[in-house]
Amino acid sequence: EPKPVESMKGDLETAAVSGVETVEATSFLKLQRVHYISPFGAERSWDRVARVRQRRTQRDDGDEADGDSAREHKHTERDAEPAESAQKSAQAATASASAAANPCDAVACFCVMSSRSNPEREPETVLVKQFRPAVGGITVELPAGLVDEGESPGKAALRELKEETGLVGKVLGVSPATYTSPGLSCESVCVVVVKVDLDDDENRLAAETHVVEREEDNEYLEIEHVPLSKLLRRLDAFSEKGYGIFTGLYSLAFGLSLGWTQLPALVESGKEAL
Repeated sequence: EPKPVESMKGDLETAAVSGVETVEATSFLKLQRVHYISPFGAERSWDRVARVRQRRTQRDDGDEADGDSAREHKHTERDAEPAESAQKSAQAATASASAAANPCDAVACFCVMSSRSNPEREPETVLVKQFRPAVGGITVELPAGLVDEGESPGKAALRELKEETGLVGKVLGVSPATYTSPGLSCESVCVVVVKVDLDDDENRLAAETHVVEREEDNEYLEIEHVPLSKLLRRLDAFSEKGYGIFTGLYSLAFGLSLGWTQLPALVESGKEAL
């Protein structure tokens, strides 16, 4: 009889990236091959998609952003000559400093909207509907966008909120950098909670349901205000229509639903089980 093979013992703390190779790049995205040491000590590789950090003035002018460009295809640190290696080290240091200033690539803005003059009005949030070529259909999302070079997540969230919905607000909190699809991309997103006063003069002008059209930016957005208590049901209705739902948005809605309606029942059932 064959003897049982002793399983390998791994250690997550020993896993580490040993090198990153840019295989292909555009002005906004890079296809990279990540070389790493697995928790079992084996050398492995993994393909990923990475964002190219944008400078706002360059993005507005349509110029290519700083960072890896198409001219840097198929270069790796291991293949670089000494001068190139020194240059890449300097670029890496700059990138590290930029990452410290910008903890995430993008922001998603979760608004809590209320009216002091109408206390009976339920707290609401704002949703953005748009066509996404990458998924081949319409998606329902939070107001969101990329963080520009040197910009804080809070500032980026307020900018995107104003650009996409016409609303202004105050930042209440910023999440750590989170990852929506870590098996595919290293893109990180900070969720920014923003308080929106519906009595503010600027916010009164922003209709509850309206369209934002910016042909020069290739943007056509449908904006909708939804009561927080009805958010999950509204998203389910969108899904039944064939719309794609942003993962972070559905997770927030599901959590709110649990807290308001199902959590007490779950706790009671848990007590009975104990």
